[in-house]
Amino acid sequence: MSEKVEILTEDQAVKGLDYPIEVKVYEGGTQKVPSSATITVKNPSGTKQVEDQSMSIDENGTMTYTFSSSKTTKLWENAVIEISYVISSVTYKAVFFFDVVLNKLKCSVIDADLKNYFPKLANLIWSEQQNYDKQIQEAFRLVKRDIKDKGRRPAMLIDGMQIRELIILKTFELIFFDFAKKEEDVWYLRYEEVKNGYRDRFDRLNILYDKDESGLIEEDEKKEVLGQIDLDR
Repeated sequence: MSEKVEILTEDQAVKGLDYPIEVKVYEGGTQKVPSSATITVKNPSGTKQVEDQSMSIDENGTMTYTFSSSKTTKLWENAVIEISYVISSVTYKAVFFFDVVLNKLKCSVIDADLKNYFPKLANLIWSEQQNYDKQIQEAFRLVKRDIKDKGRRPAMLIDGMQIRELIILKTFELIFFDFAKKEEDVWYLRYEEVKNGYRDRFDRLNILYDKDESGLIEEDEKKEVLGQIDLDR
């Protein structure tokens, strides 16, 4: 039996707003439908904010719960979501981390942006897709992961336009790798080129970084280098 893959679709809540928690479970590439599910949410100190509350489950199996705005009044890093769900009379547990932020970092790239760089791309798309939005969203997720791996918090960039070029390069990296048939072909060479271009751009990118989470960019926050590891967290 294949392993279950549990996905939290959004790991950032906005301060003072309801947080719609949505969790999906896949097995063998197919979304599963739990018969029941409960949720417990803890703040970063481990204090329970809600405990064993029932989640709604739609016909596709997506589990949802609205975490009230009355609970998101403070900025958090690494708060905890614990989900217990039942499939075929067996109980499973999933654990996720989330942050409460002033502003969520949003993707600044659309399908048309890719075609501006590579006009022929529209004619090469897979038959089951109408556009490259899936690849863009996956690229955005990977860019955010790389930012976290450097000890940075994506939401503190505030403006997604700062990483627009990174998302485009990462999207091309995903697409070109999928197109490649062997290491010597033109698609693999293009993949290598954009992969190296992404890493170089990431390491050198100057950013405006809201380190104190004030919602504003002070003078000393205007010269951050994204690729520089920040150990003072």
